[in-house]
Amino acid sequence: MTFGNKNKFKELREAEKKRREAEQNRRKLVARFANRKPPPVRSELTHAPESPKQPPEKKKLPPQPAVISRVKNSLIDLFRDDEVEPSVPSSALVGLADLYLHAAEHRTRHIALVWPATLKTLTLVHALATLVRWHEGDKQGVRGILFPIKANVFNLLNHIHFDRAEVLRIANELAEVQSYSNSRVKRSMPEKDAFFYSLSECSLPTLEGESFHPTIGELLPHFLATPDFTEWKSCSDRLLALIRAKLVKRTHAKSLKELHCVNIGDPMTAPDALFALDGRMSEEELRRAARALAKTTPPEVVLVPVTRTVRFEAPSWRGRIARFCMMLEEVFHAKPPGVVIVTDEPHAAYKLKSELWKRNDKREPDRRWRTPHEFKICGFPNTVASEGLLSAGTREVLHPMPREFNVYIVDADITKVANGLMRIANVTPGGREAAKPLADAASYLSRIAVLPCGVRHLSEYLAGADVAERTRVAFDWPTYIGAIYEFDRCVGVGENRPALMECVEKGSRLFENYYEATPFAHKLTELVANVVTGKRRAVAVVFTSALYRRLAERFLAEYDQYPAGTTFNTFSDRIYLITASHLEEHLSGLEGSTLVFAGLNENCLRLLLTDDRVPAHSVVLLTQRAGQFLRASLKPIVENFLEFKSFKPRIESLLRQLKDLPDDSSVLSTGDYVLPTFRVELSSDASSCSKGIDLDSWAIRLDNGVTQYRRDSSEVYVYDPASEYSSERGFRICQVKSLEVGDKLFVMSGELREMVEQALSDAGVFIQTDKTFEAALRSYHEQVQKRLAEWFPGRTLSEKARALRKEMLTIDPRLEESLPTEQAMRHWINLGESSNTPFEKLRPQAPQSEATFKAFAEALGFSSLEVAYQWQRVIMAVRNSRRLDGRHVSDIYSYMLLQPESAMANSNIKRQTLMQLFDKAREDVATVELVGPVKESKT
Repeated sequence: MTFGNKNKFKELREAEKKRREAEQNRRKLVARFANRKPPPVRSELTHAPESPKQPPEKKKLPPQPAVISRVKNSLIDLFRDDEVEPSVPSSALVGLADLYLHAAEHRTRHIALVWPATLKTLTLVHALATLVRWHEGDKQGVRGILFPIKANVFNLLNHIHFDRAEVLRIANELAEVQSYSNSRVKRSMPEKDAFFYSLSECSLPTLEGESFHPTIGELLPHFLATPDFTEWKSCSDRLLALIRAKLVKRTHAKSLKELHCVNIGDPMTAPDALFALDGRMSEEELRRAARALAKTTPPEVVLVPVTRTVRFEAPSWRGRIARFCMMLEEVFHAKPPGVVIVTDEPHAAYKLKSELWKRNDKREPDRRWRTPHEFKICGFPNTVASEGLLSAGTREVLHPMPREFNVYIVDADITKVANGLMRIANVTPGGREAAKPLADAASYLSRIAVLPCGVRHLSEYLAGADVAERTRVAFDWPTYIGAIYEFDRCVGVGENRPALMECVEKGSRLFENYYEATPFAHKLTELVANVVTGKRRAVAVVFTSALYRRLAERFLAEYDQYPAGTTFNTFSDRIYLITASHLEEHLSGLEGSTLVFAGLNENCLRLLLTDDRVPAHSVVLLTQRAGQFLRASLKPIVENFLEFKSFKPRIESLLRQLKDLPDDSSVLSTGDYVLPTFRVELSSDASSCSKGIDLDSWAIRLDNGVTQYRRDSSEVYVYDPASEYSSERGFRICQVKSLEVGDKLFVMSGELREMVEQALSDAGVFIQTDKTFEAALRSYHEQVQKRLAEWFPGRTLSEKARALRKEMLTIDPRLEESLPTEQAMRHWINLGESSNTPFEKLRPQAPQSEATFKAFAEALGFSSLEVAYQWQRVIMAVRNSRRLDGRHVSDIYSYMLLQPESAMANSNIKRQTLMQLFDKAREDVATVELVGPVKESKT
């Protein structure tokens, strides 16, 4: 090889070396880039249309833990007051308790749509969840919050009982003895043992007829925060309170001593505790109460009821609930509690979820929720009303038979006027809040449109002396016209003034047209007449309120436009007028009748969609706006929630007949399928601005904003179930001068008064609600004469008195010494001239004592309930007052319903009806904020 060849070979070797190094570097570079993740491709096709701005998913989200069924296997017997057989929780109540436990354990957030029946209280959800914790060996139980609520939220728990034997069995299984550890106990609390053992046989003597089942309210610690909150206070005085009171008033034994109630009732350490926050509290007060809880053992879960009642009482509910949920995460930032929001309308669920996520997106990035599971909406079919308990022997129907219904819509004209007023109010600066006179007028017209009578009939009813004067003024259309004119003069609606004046003119014209009958009333009479005269069948008309039922009863009797000249008397025996609250108990007896729903409320819709006793082709009569709202509510139920598919055939029957209604986007914010109802204030509901207040009266200011004026010696009813002087229903009698701040005073609402009168009427008591004391007394005299002729026919007055006296002594032999002579007794039955006697000279002509009157009336064939009614409503009323006073009439009904030996409770009134009356009575309770003589406050 020459020198030149060697140099060339060396160059080739160096070149090969560089090539290999370059190849090696290239491979390393390729390998390095191969391990990198490619950048996201920015294309609209790679993004879901509903979230175009979401960042790419870095890693797959873990699956959400499923809600496990735990409550069903942990239940113990629950008893209502006076019931021997246990009640059973509905499937919805059990499902909510499972979700509540799930949210407590995993700190998750949910929205529960409970439909079509609304749960009036959620306290039982917490109670059922505690049973699971006990069953699983957790003696500290669940600590929860409930918001927003009213001050009477825990009243129900005083009337539902846990089985005492089952509670003691759990206590024995979880007992902690110093000598050995109990493997069943997951979270220890030895103080709970002595608390539960105070229910044992050695502490409570066994008496015949006494079960001594403890109420849920006296076993579970519960706390209430109200406006002006300062601190959470101990509830130890309420624990085992009803058991102790029962021992005192029934056995006269010594009070049961509180065993280790201090720790159980201390908010710092209380097991199974439920903390309730009053809906009237300001946001700062809510935050203060939450911070106080954060210093104790923090809550695990929060229940938020957003039912129709809550939404209607708080127009700004959506923002308030959303801010509350955000506040929880701020206060309990270390470990926020789980949240379960419970609502009864799909639109409310969607609106609230949207509001929550909107606020979440505005938060700092590190504080936002990042998973789509937050506040997921889930459905809970519920067919059981009230608190969600089924009585023994009652079956829950979750898969009803398909039904076709007939729907009729009326009132398109007045709906246009009401909608026009609302549109003008919405575009006025400040919106509906500022333009309140316009919104109030629209609401008034909507209420007029659903009257099952004419404006005249309503005016006649309101003319009664027992109706407050301000109610009569508030129900007068000129009052609303005057407010609109004043608003137009002081504020104005700008270029919308011609449209506003046109609405006022049309509204006034329609108001005049409705004087004798509204379109709703005309259609109702047409439907009734077609059934009873055409098909020759019975018809049951269901009304959403007792007031509407009463107005319809008068209107149907007076109506003179029935087909072929037919009069009401010819078919009145085939017409049944029923209120929605009583429909369920009457359904079985209405077989073969046509049902006509004169409007819908929650109870009507529940039965219409779920009860197989509701016949096919039942009729539903609605206003246009109610129909629009119902359609907007039912469509998402069918389209988005598989949980309610068993109701789909019935829902679709309604939707097919609502599909042609005009669309109205505002209906979900300003309407409802429940027909608007007039609320009647009685003359007893005196406000602080009332004139002519007797200076000898006492003023009672209540937390519902009402101030009552009563004489110091007047008897009132206080809800105080733990008192030894209270009846089984939880009420005790006291005089006004004995009232104290904080007492829970019973105030009969107009709705309850209507319910009581309906129950008395159904029980055979002759009720004429529009009668004055004079007419009531004359009616009583007529009944005495009629019954005297029936029971003691063909005798002289002396012979009748003699026979009557003998019969009275047979009824009550104890009257032998006190009963007047036959000659004196003739005065009671010598009523021939009473009809011509002026009222100022007319006297009851009845026995002086109640016991004698009872024997006298029973001898004439009056029922025990009629006796109690006549004594209170007529004899005592006329003796004490010569004028009709709305408060006095309400006092009569209160006495008959709530006295310790309640005349109604001991009558033939159905148990279900009585339960409704007493439940409503416990709702009609307001807390006394101030009480004292008027003359002191005047000085």
